[in-house]
Amino acid sequence: MTELAKLEKWWDHDLQAKSYMLASISNEIQRRFEDAVNASDIHLHLKELYFVRTRSERHATVKELMTACLREGTSVHEHGVRMIGLIEKLAGLDVVIPSELSTDIILLSLPALFDAFVVNFNMKKFEFTLEELVNMLNNYEATIKKEKHVLLVGSLSGYEKGSPK
Repeated sequence: MTELAKLEKWWDHDLQAKSYMLASISNEIQRRFEDAVNASDIHLHLKELYFVRTRSERHATVKELMTACLREGTSVHEHGVRMIGLIEKLAGLDVVIPSELSTDIILLSLPALFDAFVVNFNMKKFEFTLEELVNMLNNYEATIKKEKHVLLVGSLSGYEKGSPK
């Protein structure tokens, strides 16, 4: 293939890429790039336009993930699903958090009520997906609620009217 044929092929491919890029963006933005010479010019300008948003979105997501705590009245399942969603959102923003660190972040977001679970989890060196971890936490939460309820009932059943306190 001659150099001229290679150049013509490159121009054809560039024109095709430019056409695809323009077709996939809004009309308002298309007008800004009508006079662009090649696809790389469009790509560079789009990257400049949207990089800041991606960076600020990544920062906000990391902040939300790192400061998240299980709030009273919220189920651990709901909290865990929210945490997984934030971790997956970061992956979509090219921030991949290793599995063990993701697990640690979720476990650190739990209140002291879950300390026994965390100690047991770390001692046995469980390796589960985040979804499996959330299901285990959900089961643990249900067990804690049952134990609290039984303890409360147990303390009331021994109470007799008129007995000394």
